[in-house]
Amino acid sequence: MGINNNLPALIRSSAGSLHGNVSAIRHGNYRLNILIRLAVIVSFIFMVIPVIDITVSGWFADRAGQFPLHENRFLLTLRDLHRTLPAIIVPALLACLILQGLFNRRWLPAPHKLLYILSVYAIGAAAIVHGLKYLVGRARPNEIMEFGGSSFFSPAWQIAKSCQSSCSFPSGESASAMAMLAIPLVLGGANRVLLLIITGFAALVFSLNRLVMGAHFLSDITLSWLFVAITMAWFWPVFQRHGDRIDSFIFKIGQCIRNRGFVWLAPVAMICSGQGLHQSIF
Repeated sequence: MGINNNLPALIRSSAGSLHGNVSAIRHGNYRLNILIRLAVIVSFIFMVIPVIDITVSGWFADRAGQFPLHENRFLLTLRDLHRTLPAIIVPALLACLILQGLFNRRWLPAPHKLLYILSVYAIGAAAIVHGLKYLVGRARPNEIMEFGGSSFFSPAWQIAKSCQSSCSFPSGESASAMAMLAIPLVLGGANRVLLLIITGFAALVFSLNRLVMGAHFLSDITLSWLFVAITMAWFWPVFQRHGDRIDSFIFKIGQCIRNRGFVWLAPVAMICSGQGLHQSIF
């Protein structure tokens, strides 16, 4: 009788949960569709009116067509700082993922969230961007004849093959800057909005720094942002929907490693469990 009385409530609860999941998926698809359409529109504009790129880059060139800020020490330091960040962020995320998988601590982020951010960096900021760099081969602003270089200008998306490495389209720095937004987006908690604003401002500064230095066109930067944003919007519903399964899989791997009795992991296990220090003192 008790089961029969609770059955309608269980059905309503399950239906409500299913409706919430479907709504989340639809909302994620809606954002993804918007970003894809925006990328198509922006690409079309830069392809049809390529003079936009030359005009905007020209704002930061002198009368001789050179970029006076190209060797600016402050801007170079800012560039180097930004290039260092992924080398810190990615290993830190990997370390957190390994520790969480091994020891399952509440103070560490869920594995699926860490994997999501790592995937954004790996696919959005690395694979897509560098694949397009190799495919398109676009010369940088400071390398084209309009600004004192020897290469021809080519619009966004045009297969130019004007360079073999370190090409202009799209911007790797702008992509990695945009990828930073994935961190406060899923790990920001109650301060998510504030952290997104701060990270977004930093990403804007890091990206536009390359425009001012004559290292990238405006289209390189804006389309890099959109490529990473599309990756973020595409991946998050998948990781969110399968979060429990991903977490369970990672924890099982960690459990398997612990069960094999690696001696070198024992001190780490004691420290992370909070028991090592206590036992060593008492």
